[in-house]
Amino acid sequence: MPTHNSHLPAVRCAQDRTPRISSNDWRCSRCGALLGIHRDGLMHVSFARGHEYLFSYPATATCRHCGTMSQTKGPAR
Repeated sequence: MPTHNSHLPAVRCAQDRTPRISSNDWRCSRCGALLGIHRDGLMHVSFARGHEYLFSYPATATCRHCGTMSQTKGPAR
């Protein structure tokens, strides 16, 4: 039985849905959630609803997923 979406073409989904991890990522030490990105000598942190912050180092944050406190001293060299 046709549906209202039957005229739309099929869309292929990528099989690999693992997140791409960059050396610039700052991730939670416990669960691996993305906390921020090292960018131009600063830490860039982005939250929902368009809130964005740039911090100097060292930076400390509480993971929004598991509650673990994480700290970074700067980008890995």
